[in-house]
Amino acid sequence: MNARSYFSVSGYMKAQNSSVDLVSLTNALPGAVYQLELTESGDWHFHFVSEGIESIYGCTVSDLQKNTCVLKDIIVADDYEAVVSSLLESAKYKIPWNKEYRVVRNGQTHWVYGHAVTEKQPNGSTIWKGQLLDITERKQLELTVKRHQRNLELAERVANLGHWKLNLNTGKSVWSDTVYELYGLEKSKTDPGLDIVMEKTHPQDRKAVTDAIEAAKKSGVRDVEHRIIRSDDTVRWLRESGIYQLDENGDEIIFGTVQDITDYKEMELKLRSTGGEDEHTGFYNRRMMLRALQRRFSFYKAHPEYPYFLLALKVTNDSKTLARAAEIVRANIRDYDTPGHLGNGLITVLLSTLSRPENNSSLRRVITELSDAGIESHCMLEEAKNTDSRFDDILTRALP
Repeated sequence: MNARSYFSVSGYMKAQNSSVDLVSLTNALPGAVYQLELTESGDWHFHFVSEGIESIYGCTVSDLQKNTCVLKDIIVADDYEAVVSSLLESAKYKIPWNKEYRVVRNGQTHWVYGHAVTEKQPNGSTIWKGQLLDITERKQLELTVKRHQRNLELAERVANLGHWKLNLNTGKSVWSDTVYELYGLEKSKTDPGLDIVMEKTHPQDRKAVTDAIEAAKKSGVRDVEHRIIRSDDTVRWLRESGIYQLDENGDEIIFGTVQDITDYKEMELKLRSTGGEDEHTGFYNRRMMLRALQRRFSFYKAHPEYPYFLLALKVTNDSKTLARAAEIVRANIRDYDTPGHLGNGLITVLLSTLSRPENNSSLRRVITELSDAGIESHCMLEEAKNTDSRFDDILTRALP
């Protein structure tokens, strides 16, 4: 963290009016429990760290007290700035913090997973309350699986995901047990395949599912959110992400994951109805668009071989111009592209295809039609880069 940053660790915490010793309790938990504060002036303080920190960082609470820069020496240099940036991003957007990174302990490299809830304080400071876990064994297994079984890559990376493999030539699939559970189907009575997926998919969402498959053939990536109707008539939202490739026999294969996002989707739809949708364009507002960029950036960091494109255009910030510009943009993008209005006349579109020629074609059509409508604009097409460290780096490059 910067030159003025420092860590102060209090090594004792008492439970008031209780027979429960909270210090003993936290010390008994796996890994290390902590409370970290970032003050408004930019200083960092650990208000509490459990004794488990020695199993994570190879140092004692006393070590942290004596050497304010010890964490910079422990966390692998290539990961240190990313850890700090992720914390600052968590503070800026008031979102939970999650990060996997490497540390050097007793001369060996270990993987650590940190997570925390983020709380903004009345005095302007931010407090994280969370836990650090050694995930070295799991990470090594994950890397092995990534090398040898790509169809499990996404499922091993994130907990509670089902994974699947779809052969587009035959329509047949291979599902993990979780997929059967998500669809509410019995494994012994189900022949997994595209037919059963389409049967269970909500009628209004079937086109989105087939469109996503066609998009995967062009771009290499399949990403779709859709509803299913289970046998008990309950409706659930699923998010499916996949990677398209040809196998050794030349068959078209999509490897992917599926996750139940019903709670998240219901919250998102509620946000749209209470301010999540921009009133001038009908697109995502700033908050929702930034969330969409965050999700796509996370996928890209896991799969840098599949970059993405962002179309950005700036027009006069008045309601009539914005409404007309939005009509033109909507008419020249795909149904599964994600448009948003970030404010001040800045419209962005997260494009679903990885084809630069196709995206350039969309850009040219938008520019031409805006000009024909008498709307002055500044338009840019930007591609994600492997040097991007933050989800909004692509946005910064695209800004006029």
